[in-house]
Amino acid sequence: MNGALSWAAHRVFSRSDEHFLFAVDEASLFSLTEEARDIVARWRSFKFIELDKVPAPDLEVLQGLRDAQILFPATREKEMPAPLKAGSVPLSTLVLEVAQDCNLRCTYCYADGGTYGAVPCLLAPETARKAVRYLLDNSGDRENVTLIFFGGEPLMNMPAVKAATSEALAYGRTLGKQVHFSLTTNGTLLDPEIIDFLRVHRISVAVSMDGPGDIHDRNRPDENGKGSYGEIVSRLGPLLKDSPAPVAARVTLAPEQWHRVVEVFDHLMGLGFHEVGIAPVSPVSKALMPTESQDAALLEGFGELARRFVEHARNGQVMPFSNVLDLLGRIHLGQTKTVSCGAGLGYMAVDAKGGFFPCHRLTGDTAFCSGNLETGIDTDRVNSALDTLNEGREESCSKCWARTLCAGGCHYENHLRENKLGLPRGTSCKFIRSWLDLGMKTYAELRTDGAIEAMGRRLQQRAQC
Repeated sequence: MNGALSWAAHRVFSRSDEHFLFAVDEASLFSLTEEARDIVARWRSFKFIELDKVPAPDLEVLQGLRDAQILFPATREKEMPAPLKAGSVPLSTLVLEVAQDCNLRCTYCYADGGTYGAVPCLLAPETARKAVRYLLDNSGDRENVTLIFFGGEPLMNMPAVKAATSEALAYGRTLGKQVHFSLTTNGTLLDPEIIDFLRVHRISVAVSMDGPGDIHDRNRPDENGKGSYGEIVSRLGPLLKDSPAPVAARVTLAPEQWHRVVEVFDHLMGLGFHEVGIAPVSPVSKALMPTESQDAALLEGFGELARRFVEHARNGQVMPFSNVLDLLGRIHLGQTKTVSCGAGLGYMAVDAKGGFFPCHRLTGDTAFCSGNLETGIDTDRVNSALDTLNEGREESCSKCWARTLCAGGCHYENHLRENKLGLPRGTSCKFIRSWLDLGMKTYAELRTDGAIEAMGRRLQQRAQC
């Protein structure tokens, strides 16, 4: 048995007449000839394989799998990276909740109208400056960090946005670091002065907009129940025209709207957005939990957009659908995930009172408060929060082919389903696996056509964002 080999976790799938093997632990994709696919199928049921006993016709393929570490010595366990812990990763991204208040009343809002369950308040400019200094002082040897302006509606508090920006530029120069800025807005408060400020400081902007007027107005009314579509469209032109940085549309759709994702994408691109990302709504109530048919409709729409993405790529164009771009970027670089996201691990949020939270979506939940700007990040509390959020996932995730692309899914989404709605773990796994499967098949098709190489640099940039 000393020379015996065992199978590493892998998955075999086909796309049209092409066959592929996905190596789970390395998130690597290999092309298989039909003969190689048949050989893999023949030997996959063997727990141990001794190459000196393999018939000559199959030997070359199995040796290649050994060299690619799909087959590895049975006498040693496959080494897995140690799980990351808070404090072991320097800060790279800080989300500033500059306004825990909002002038819209979105029907699906997870933040209680932007307040996160508290009395509406704004981040003080000096607190914003202090948060920026904390980010830069705790970024280790990173030369580049990211500051995200969020809310609520961040444009309700431009004094804090301006204070944080000027502090980041000045203090960043002192430390030899560069700060990249982004801001998510509902767009209703955009005016020439604000747009000029965003341009001068090259702040990447995402506008929360849900598509055609009937969808958007139903989802995103103002305080008086009036739709906000017309107000936003009237202010978009100057922002989109000759922008030095791409302006993205950030879409959230309720389950009954999922069958319209293609229409939503086309509409927003028609308005002039440079990129569109579409997200299913978080299930903040049972009414927002999808049915199987609604899940299927969303995947069908994403599949149609992925098909168009391939057509564009064959013509030397990159279709700006961020869902596909982000996933293809990770597959292209073979990026594996041991944690589902950077929450608490290089990524933190600061609320309007200066409190730290592992994720902006967990803001307001005192169970996840992890220190403040006066005392610093409490890494023990961050680790405890992450352990609580991940509890019970190890076994099911360890058996899943998608684990290195997913690593358990969104902490907040899981928290909603399991704690607020009382659903069993894994209620979103089927959909996530279907989406990742679509992404891998899309990547495989692009690679077969040779189109992926022309997109390599763009995908690498996406994966490194």
